[in-house]
Amino acid sequence: MTADPAIARLGAVEIPDAEKQLVVPDEEFEEFLEGLDEEQREARLRLLRLLVSEGVEMKMIRRAIDSDRLALLPSEIALGVNSTRFTPAEIAAETGLSVESFQKLIAALGFPKPDPGQRTFGVEDLVAAKRLRRFSDAGLDTADLMAATRQVGSSAARIAQVHNEVVATQVVNPDADEYDVAISLRSASQELLPLAEEAVAYALRAHFLDQLSNDLMAASQPGWFGSGKTREISVCFADLVGFTRLGERSELERIGTVAKLLEQVALDVTNPEVRLVKLIGDAAMLVSEDGAALLDAALRFIEVGKEAGDELPALRVGVARGPAIPQAGDWFGRPVNLASRITEAARPDSVLAEALAVEAAGDDFDFSSAGQHRFKGLRKPVRLYRVRRPGKRRPDKRRPDGKP
Repeated sequence: MTADPAIARLGAVEIPDAEKQLVVPDEEFEEFLEGLDEEQREARLRLLRLLVSEGVEMKMIRRAIDSDRLALLPSEIALGVNSTRFTPAEIAAETGLSVESFQKLIAALGFPKPDPGQRTFGVEDLVAAKRLRRFSDAGLDTADLMAATRQVGSSAARIAQVHNEVVATQVVNPDADEYDVAISLRSASQELLPLAEEAVAYALRAHFLDQLSNDLMAASQPGWFGSGKTREISVCFADLVGFTRLGERSELERIGTVAKLLEQVALDVTNPEVRLVKLIGDAAMLVSEDGAALLDAALRFIEVGKEAGDELPALRVGVARGPAIPQAGDWFGRPVNLASRITEAARPDSVLAEALAVEAAGDDFDFSSAGQHRFKGLRKPVRLYRVRRPGKRRPDKRRPDGKP
C-alpha cells in the first residue's frame, strides 16, 4: 500500500533550528544515559539537547525517563501538556467537586482510580473537572453523567487506539532511533491529531442530530414520555466460537487481529435501521426497532464473517425481542439478557431467535424449530427457531405464528 504523501512527509525527520544552535555539556545528561550503547546514547543526547533548548525542565525530563516515555515527551508538550501537576485533592478544592467525584470521573474514563494525593494530573484534568461541575450544576444526575462518561471513555480509547496504530505503522519507521521516533511523533501529533479531533467531532454531531431526530419522531407516539422511554426492539448478539481458548493459546497479536475483524464485520452489517451498540471482547451487540432489518443483519453477520476467511473464527448469533430502555448509549431489559443467553445455545455459523423476534420479522425469512431451552434466571423454557434465508428451511417445520 502506497502511503499518503502527507503521511510520508510527517515521517521525514528534520533537525530543529534550536538544536543546531545549542551546545550543552554532555556531563549534565550523564545520569540519563546509563545502560545505553553508543548509538542509543547519541540519539538520546540529541533528544535531551533539543528538549532543554526548548525550555523543558529537568524534572519533567526525569519523570518521562523514569516512566519510559521520553520519546513521547515532545508530542505531549506539543499537545499542551506541561510540568504543572495537581492532586485530586487540589482539583477538588479548585472546582468544588468532592475528591470522590473526581476519582469516579477518572475511573469512568477508563483509568485507574487515583489516590487523593497522587500528583499526576494536569491542566486538562482540571478543565475536565470544571466541566463535570458545570454539568452537575445544570441539574444533570451524577449517576447518568458517570454512565455517559464510561461510554465516552470506552469509545475514545478505541478511537485513539486506531489512530495510534496508523501512526505506528505508517508514520514511525520501525528502525528509527529514539530521537527520530520522538520528532516523527511530534510532527504527527501537531498535524494529524487536529484532523482526527475534527473527524470525531463531525461524527459525534452527525450521530447526535440523527438520534435527536429519531427521538423527536418517536415523541409523537403515545407513551414515549413514560418511565424510561421504553421501546420495543429486537436485539442481536454475535460472538466468536472458541475465542476464550484462542486467548489462552495464541499470541496477543493474533487476538488483536481477530478483534479487529469482528469489529469490521459488525460495522459492515449495520445500516440506518440497525445500530451497533457495543463490542465486548469476543461479542458484538446490535439493536433495531425493525425486526426484519435486525434478522437480516444477524444473517449477514454469518455471511460476512465467512467472507473474512480463516482468520476469523466461526460466529454464532442469538436474537430476542421485547421492551428495553436506552441509557447512556447502551440498552437494558429482557431482550438484551435473553439474546445474550440465546447466543450461547446457537451452533457455529447459525442464527437462533425466540418467537417474538421471529414474529416481528414478517415473511422475509425461513425458520425451523430448535426446540425449547431453559436459561438461567428464567422460570419458563424458551422456544427457539433457526433463522435462514428463504428457500433453506426444512419443509416439516412451522413458524411460531402457525404459518408454513
